[in-house]
Amino acid sequence: MQRLLFSAIILFLSAVLFSQNRTVGTLNYTEDALEGYTFFSPFSGRSAYMVDNCGNLINRWEQGTFPGLAAYFLASGKMLRTYKVTPIGPFTSASNAGGVALVDWNNNTTWSYELNTDTELSHHDAVMMPNGNILLLTWELILSDELIENGRDPGEIAAQGYAWGERIIEIKPIGSNEVEIIWEWHIKDHWVQDQDATLNNFGVIKEHPELFNINFPGISFDYNHFNAIDYHEAFDQILISSRNTDEIWILDHSTTTAEAASHTGGNSGMGGDIMYRWGNGLVYEAASIGAQRFFGQHGAHWIKDGPDKDKILVFNNGNGRPGIDFSTVEILNPPILPDGNYEKVANDPYGPAATVWVYGNEPEQQFYSKFLSNAQYLENGNILINAGSPGNIFEINPDKEIVWEYEIPLFGDTPAMQGDNINNNSSFRAYKFPLDFKGFEGIDIMVRDPIEIDPIPLDLCQDDVSTATIAVDHEVEVICLIDHVYIQNNSQLTFQVKLFNSNGVLIKEFLSAPGRLSIPNGNLSSGLYFISFVNKQGLQFTKKVLF
Repeated sequence: MQRLLFSAIILFLSAVLFSQNRTVGTLNYTEDALEGYTFFSPFSGRSAYMVDNCGNLINRWEQGTFPGLAAYFLASGKMLRTYKVTPIGPFTSASNAGGVALVDWNNNTTWSYELNTDTELSHHDAVMMPNGNILLLTWELILSDELIENGRDPGEIAAQGYAWGERIIEIKPIGSNEVEIIWEWHIKDHWVQDQDATLNNFGVIKEHPELFNINFPGISFDYNHFNAIDYHEAFDQILISSRNTDEIWILDHSTTTAEAASHTGGNSGMGGDIMYRWGNGLVYEAASIGAQRFFGQHGAHWIKDGPDKDKILVFNNGNGRPGIDFSTVEILNPPILPDGNYEKVANDPYGPAATVWVYGNEPEQQFYSKFLSNAQYLENGNILINAGSPGNIFEINPDKEIVWEYEIPLFGDTPAMQGDNINNNSSFRAYKFPLDFKGFEGIDIMVRDPIEIDPIPLDLCQDDVSTATIAVDHEVEVICLIDHVYIQNNSQLTFQVKLFNSNGVLIKEFLSAPGRLSIPNGNLSSGLYFISFVNKQGLQFTKKVLF
């Protein structure tokens, strides 16, 4: 009688839960969406994930460290990931990293390297180059004496008595945890100042758009805050997003390290100076404040293929935009010349006057992500947009219609329950890969249940429910009594079992081998709980119990 009553309660709860609106996981999926797998690494979690269009889990990389901040799935089938360490030096940003690693599909770290000293720390982003080397963003500590010598106004030096100077290094991975530095670039070699003719770097700001004004108003100790780096092999150029000055920059990578520290050399003949910059001409006194175009942008990168190849895709966060804050995704077509340099009219800001494509500037398109975020041009012409702050990933077609949408169903590392009002699910980046992406070659893809607890399948996903999972689900029975829960496992499989409360908080974790397992529940408060079953073959299902 007790078991019959329990079954009736579970059926009632299922009906109630399935009548709820979808708030997490896949919210929208149409046939116009690219068939593929979406990869993301939540800002507040220690794992990276890959899901299909139905939200089914394809892989999870449990790393034990927080991201710092970027993660990529590569054509080699490995994940390139920056990660946080405890900084030795005075680097206090939420964008700290300190570590970078390569991790295989089965979550084995094949190489890692940490740059974390009292004067240096890696941060934000890293990018894999075609030659197997890695470009890494780093900060280096620059103390007051050196800042003053280079023309920084002493009255504007931060109270801490230092600045974080941007440094880019190209590293060659060696062995399992070593590197060789192949090339490097320092922002401090490319400063200009108009405060004191007796100090280094003196010049007229407007006459030197290729240099950075060390006294640009409003900067504290993190002058630039580079938050994205990309590399163009054919151009042999590097693209940078400088968030704190609301600009993107292009640098010449064809230089030697010595040339990169100078103003001559390389294909551009400019050494390590800024070849091109766009987004805020006020920084080099070539435009008024009203002409600013980028506002706290992220994720700048070259489009690799398609009709917009070699243009630059940028997530323009809109943080501080005049009027209301809203985000846009934009495509910029820089005026590149046949020799690889960029056209510029004297005393004017670099062109063009505006980006060539924008999403988010119409009332029906408006959305907002204050921080993080990126966009990706997909092979079918769609664009994937990661509104990173709210953890919302969506795909639009060429008509700017949303054809797929996914809300990251995690509170940090804890799965959310369908119907939850989600938070703490931000993600720095998200990327989507077609089913035939080279990185999947030789990998046995296993489709598992969605990350969220109690998922609600969409119409296009009804046929994706695993027959094997259904069969095993029926062979595992949960029996709830007054002081114990019994799991009767009539299958021949062993499962990792996790018990969650109704808020998605993990309560207990254990193994269930074939046979009966008794779980005391005397310390648990009454209410609805969820038991998740996962085995090594990727079979996964969830059962509800009421204590």
